[in-house]
Amino acid sequence: MAFDVERAPRPARGDAQILAALFLLAGTGIAALYSASYGYAQALGKAPEHFVTRQAAFALAGLLVFLVSAGLPLPKLRSASAVITIAGIALLVLPFVPGIGVHRNGASRWFQVAGQTFQPSEAWKLASILYLAHIFDKKAERMGDAINAALPPLLLVALGTGLVYAQNDFSTSVLIGVSALAVFWAAGTPLSFFAAMASLAAPLAALSVLTSDFRLKRILSFVFPTHQSESIGYQVAASTRAIASGGFLGKGIGLGTLKASSVPEIHSDFIVAAIGEEAGFLGVLALAALWAWFAWRGFRVAFRSEGRYESLLAFGLSVSLALQALVNVAVASGSVPATGIPLPFFSAGGSSLLSSACAAGLLYNLSRGVATAPADAAAAEPSYALGAEAFRG
Repeated sequence: MAFDVERAPRPARGDAQILAALFLLAGTGIAALYSASYGYAQALGKAPEHFVTRQAAFALAGLLVFLVSAGLPLPKLRSASAVITIAGIALLVLPFVPGIGVHRNGASRWFQVAGQTFQPSEAWKLASILYLAHIFDKKAERMGDAINAALPPLLLVALGTGLVYAQNDFSTSVLIGVSALAVFWAAGTPLSFFAAMASLAAPLAALSVLTSDFRLKRILSFVFPTHQSESIGYQVAASTRAIASGGFLGKGIGLGTLKASSVPEIHSDFIVAAIGEEAGFLGVLALAALWAWFAWRGFRVAFRSEGRYESLLAFGLSVSLALQALVNVAVASGSVPATGIPLPFFSAGGSSLLSSACAAGLLYNLSRGVATAPADAAAAEPSYALGAEAFRG
């Protein structure tokens, strides 16, 4: 990554388009959650607004998190990288501590404090990216030596991600791993490193699937969707039916019938099914366009940031958020095997919302350091060719 472009003055404000896209996502997410969840809440014997009231409370907390992360001095954030990384790993241990950890549906992904449940893997998503951006900026001149430059960070990130896997959260551990590898690539790690990782990861992933009856059945239900559509493949089958029933324009907001009667986790991992049923293909397309807009502004920050640390941090955060949205929509539409990845700003869940708000706040913070191109040279915007060094061998 080369930073030899003449630096323009830092703008006084961040990227207004990131703010606009973020508030559209958050506002649309609250509205979509209410429409998707009120019937499900009633079926559980709760008030229709049960899920959306909880989410609104987390949204207020998320706003505070956004404001803090958006205004945090980046040098202070970077100086705390080691503390944040250690804290992130420590939090991942808490779900295994008796009396604190919470065990649900065969998984130990949460811990409880003062009656509130938290999912520490959401914090590790951010901590791992913050750590990698810091360490790879320090190792900028040594990235050609994969053993010394890439292996130590890999081991530390693997430790945290392995703890997520041990919580029986395979999909989240894979997502964190892919996001981390994206930062490795952007930092200029040689291709030989990724070849070695692929040769190691492929058999481990296969072993993980083959030794888990649940994961194996999910893969089989994806390959043969009609074979297990009434058992483990029921969620995806019900989701695709709901989306298909919406047609092009949908049945109308609040008028969906399948969302509450036949789609499990409609308020969480499969909220896109409710959007598809009520807003149709056009609504899902608008959702995708909104996410693409937000992701584009995030990657723009990454490619136009003034410093290597800022560029890597923005890139990792953008990959993580965009990948979560992409995987969630792909699962709901039956395009990939079912996972437990929520849709940021839409799916019910406080940990995901707070993590996403923090990531968005950091992106807005980083956008203040984007070099502005001269008015008469808009076509000559600087691009720092993230990952170009990866092709040096």
